[in-house]
Amino acid sequence: MQKREQRLRAIRELIQKYPIEDQVELVDKLQKLYGIDTTQSIISRDLRVLNIGKRNDQGRMVYDVLDKEAHSDILRNAIVDITYNETLIVIKTMPALADFTAEYIDQQELAEVLGTIAGENTVFVIPASVTRIKKLYELICQKLFFKIRDEVL
Repeated sequence: MQKREQRLRAIRELIQKYPIEDQVELVDKLQKLYGIDTTQSIISRDLRVLNIGKRNDQGRMVYDVLDKEAHSDILRNAIVDITYNETLIVIKTMPALADFTAEYIDQQELAEVLGTIAGENTVFVIPASVTRIKKLYELICQKLFFKIRDEVL
């Protein structure tokens, strides 16, 4: 457990000192500056634990420690549209915010969500069951601070 705590502390320090854009760069700096060998999958979990997201830094998206209010603000501004059909929920975001949005949904650990797939500005939400997709659409809209529309696909 001590090893994990050291890694978490090092990640937080690196993100506060350097404009780090991706996990590869973070893994590299952890090794070079702290002598900590780790993998991207471990870093991904650590970033969730530390509540680290991304912010715009002069046109580059870099890691930053976010508070709960910052998550809400980002999500309110990130979502362009949410729609669904018989099998899938599709979320359109501002450029570069689909990954943040998908990660936020994953962190909610909703039993109704089988998983998410994120691109540059689109998130696919795969429901655990298509029989309740409208209810899941409404729940996703609520979680993402998006107004539910009466008429969808």
